Amino acid sequence: MESRQLYGGAISCVVAKSFLDASQVRQIPDNQEVFVDTDTQQSLIIELLEPVEAQDESIARLHFEQLASDNDAVAAEIISLQRVPTNTVTPKLPPNTTIVHVLRGNQKVAKFDEAKKMAYNTVEIMMAVVRLEQVSTDLVISINAPVLIAPGSSDEQQQQDTTVLDVEKHMQEVLSQLQVNDWSLFG
Repeated sequence: MESRQLYGGAISCVVAKSFLDASQVRQIPDNQEVFVDTDTQQSLIIELLEPVEAQDESIARLHFEQLASDNDAVAAEIISLQRVPTNTVTPKLPPNTTIVHVLRGNQKVAKFDEAKKMAYNTVEIMMAVVRLEQVSTDLVISINAPVLIAPGSSDEQQQQDTTVLDVEKHMQEVLSQLQVNDWSLFG
């Protein structure tokens, strides 16, 4: 793991060394930071979003459903969803103004135009929603790891040795070092 500066240094966290900054190869929206592991086809996406109008577990549920819609998923399933204690999970964020929900699920998605070939991969999604109430922002972190590759998918030749435990550990490490360095980022 290595520390990465996000949003021009306004936020920082750790990311696995094998993950490359996707902005070096393609355009990324200003509200996102995207990292990809070219060996495993995993991705780590950190987004600053308007808070959804929901409370408790529904916050993460709505973000997961939006992600499934954005991914054109043909199926999406939530496996677990819980609110976690901020003082231990995100110790570098202010505990009195932060709510953190962690969701684990999966989606069946096709890359590029591979839906035409019915090449839907099963992707494990580990999502953390950090509600920063003092700045009216949902900071959404998602790690996407292909776990079952469909015949005909462009990922068919890629190495797929990532486990759910690896993804969970990566998320725990990202959250444990997540820090806002410059709150003026939020206006």
